[in-house]
Amino acid sequence: MENMQHAEELVREYLVFRGFTNTLQAFETELCTDIGKGFQVNKILDLIFAGYIPKFQAEKLVGLFSFFKQCFSSWPETTMLEALSKLEGSVLRCYIVHALQSGRKDKVVEFFGINGNDLLLKSSSDWTPWFAIPYLKNPSMDPQFRVYFSKEWYEALRLSLRNFFSEIFNVTHIL
Repeated sequence: MENMQHAEELVREYLVFRGFTNTLQAFETELCTDIGKGFQVNKILDLIFAGYIPKFQAEKLVGLFSFFKQCFSSWPETTMLEALSKLEGSVLRCYIVHALQSGRKDKVVEFFGINGNDLLLKSSSDWTPWFAIPYLKNPSMDPQFRVYFSKEWYEALRLSLRNFFSEIFNVTHIL
């Protein structure tokens, strides 16, 4: 963490030296909205489950996972990146379920309009049935989707994400 603060100070010093005051202001603003949340697991989980999902901020949710994938892309072993991708898929499904439970089918349709091609390219057939979910009369009763509407699945997802990030941040030293 000290290295991160030192790096931030170096960036500030450089921007002031060069007279890039607008860039400095943008940098300070971005630091206030730090999506990595200093790699604190509870803050990241709150950001996902108390922020992005209930506020229907799918683009920020996708951006957060892209950020973490970029952070971990230099690792020699791909198992962590694969696990992160699977967890991302589950979190995105959680977003869809929450939108449907909130009566916001429009958010689901919007989500697929923006992210649909990427989802199909990444995991091919895994997502195909999900494109029909906003048009089902009662998706929570459909045998294919029922499990995703259960409290147990939601709690298991939160726990899995917590364990994953805890393990990653305890093992790695980013910066």
